[in-house]
Amino acid sequence: MENLRLSLGKSEEMSFGCIVDQNDRLVASSFGSSSRILEKHLEEYSAKTGGKFPTRINHWLTEEMIRRFEGAKNSKNVNLNRNFVSTHQAKVCGVLERIPAGKVTTYGLISNHIGSAARAVGGAVGSNPWSIFVPCHRVVPSSLTVGNYSLCGTLGESGSLTKRKLLVREEVPIDEDKIDSAALWNPSEGA
Repeated sequence: MENLRLSLGKSEEMSFGCIVDQNDRLVASSFGSSSRILEKHLEEYSAKTGGKFPTRINHWLTEEMIRRFEGAKNSKNVNLNRNFVSTHQAKVCGVLERIPAGKVTTYGLISNHIGSAARAVGGAVGSNPWSIFVPCHRVVPSSLTVGNYSLCGTLGESGSLTKRKLLVREEVPIDEDKIDSAALWNPSEGA
């Protein structure tokens, strides 16, 4: 049973949180507009994965998460604790980590690359435990629309608006709700 710790922070209208282990590796991160919902979501994740509720601390990873959300270019290195994810989830997240800023990919392209069903890839992307640090917001439907985005484990309009905001900040070309195909990155072709 891991001794997990929870760090929370706030920037403008968003609340951010990170769960870290005793080795300062990131176990999970999340963000949303409600600090109460965020805290509950991360406490439940901690209880489910670590077997107990986390202790509260202040940790630099929460500040790093806020910096990345706000568009900081010079990111600090973050070590992920992959002990709580399946092999499939780890494989999908490995692809997500390689998507360049300013680019997007699709669930189908990821599924073709790793030899998995697109629906299973969608589930893994949707349950990415390392929001912001592993850029799941860069995955879009094959229609190249912005698509859905989960905040604190819940899909909704505010999640899609947040996803669009993140993509625009990264200079992904979007016209109305359609992403320019020039921004499409294929994991089977790109490094």
